[in-house]
Amino acid sequence: MTGARGNPWNRARPKFRKSAVSSDDLADPDAVSLSRIETGRQLAWVALRTYEQTGRFLKDILADLDSHHQLSSFERAAAVDISSGVVRQCRTLDVLLSSLMSRPRQNVESDLWRVLQLGAWQLVFGRTPDHAAVDTTVQLCRALDRERWTGFSNGVLRNLARLLSPDTLSESSACGLPMPDGHYRRLNSDVFADPGADSPKYFAEAFSLPDELSARWHRSMTSAQRLTAGFYFLTPPQVVIRINPLLTTIDEVQRRFLQAEIEVRPGSLPGSLIPVGGSSPERWPGFAEGHWSIQDEAAMHASMLLAPQPGERVLDLCAAPGGKTTHLAELSQDGALITACDVVEGRLDRIRRNVERLGLKNVEVRLCQRDGSDLPEGMFDACLVDVPCSNTGVLNRRPEARWRFRTEDLRELTELQHRLLMTACCRVRPGGRVVYSTCSLEPEENRGVVDNVIRAFPEMNFVTEKVHLPGQPSDGAYQAMLQRAE
Repeated sequence: MTGARGNPWNRARPKFRKSAVSSDDLADPDAVSLSRIETGRQLAWVALRTYEQTGRFLKDILADLDSHHQLSSFERAAAVDISSGVVRQCRTLDVLLSSLMSRPRQNVESDLWRVLQLGAWQLVFGRTPDHAAVDTTVQLCRALDRERWTGFSNGVLRNLARLLSPDTLSESSACGLPMPDGHYRRLNSDVFADPGADSPKYFAEAFSLPDELSARWHRSMTSAQRLTAGFYFLTPPQVVIRINPLLTTIDEVQRRFLQAEIEVRPGSLPGSLIPVGGSSPERWPGFAEGHWSIQDEAAMHASMLLAPQPGERVLDLCAAPGGKTTHLAELSQDGALITACDVVEGRLDRIRRNVERLGLKNVEVRLCQRDGSDLPEGMFDACLVDVPCSNTGVLNRRPEARWRFRTEDLRELTELQHRLLMTACCRVRPGGRVVYSTCSLEPEENRGVVDNVIRAFPEMNFVTEKVHLPGQPSDGAYQAMLQRAE
């Protein structure tokens, strides 16, 4: 096995898995002329400024900013919606805004442009009335002590409101703006590239993607698949809950949700429910008691494919934050002996909390070195390897991921994935099973890695694979099962 210095896990994991969290990276609200954060829009502006300066994940930035404000849960939720929406749809917002200006984008101050993006997102994609979106944006300028921005912001956003038509279109067009509900809103002038003449450019501008990702998907997907994915990634992610059958039943969970006046509808998998509305999930009935976990249905398929049995010894090689680990335990009636490994102690704490909350007894949580040299002794009956990936199947959940994607980075990332899958194959007994899992749509990270490992490890046989395309009906993901020859 490669030493720690040469192990691709050391190089790729921090880059693709999670950005480092440092209080030094947090933009000081005082430095942007905000004596205090009093509204969700102000919080969103500071979060976006910090994101642009540091490249950190929004959820980490917003968590750190919680110590800088005393906002209500409603205002904080608004900040999450607005800031995530701006990051998710910033290219489309920039195209719309640029079409209304005579001056080049680079001649507008970055802090002012961020104000315009916030106002434009509320105007175009939010549920804010036009006049309120304009007025609150002007108020934000004043809160930032930028009175000179107010007239310009007011004029640009009013022009944007006039660009928007109440009419809809049934298909893509240079004046067709894709909306999260699956239709095109007609604009009063052509703003985007002509989809007939340059479909990749239109798709990138209208669905807010980098050019190279749009070009890749034009090669790898049909038009229908691509449009389904595009609209799905415009929509804020839905919450799906997985029932813990060791402690409750789906009927009991439904009953308690209805008592709390939270509507739920059946998921597409047995034991899954989709709540509609409600407050913070941690406050929903049954969470503290361990009656359910949050997990997308595409992710549930990975553990279901491995199908752990009572008495089996199972290795979860990249376990944090533990959604698949706990699902493995539940599927085996807490009868499998599961070793959940990761390389960051803080991430293991999340697994421990989930294991304890769900009442699971047979999960060992273990910190491992990045070179994999101290994995548990002995062979396993089954192994799940849910590798770090480019996240292109979950762009609605991770709005930053689309802007982090670079084709040239895939070589380094697939080295890591190849190494992890090889490690898993080496640790299963003859006849043992390995499930390889990603939340990526890119062939190099999926079947490409699997085929390379099979060529390098001829004892491993390909059994089956499952490709989940975004919006059909859940997140994008990939899983493959291999079995070691007897």
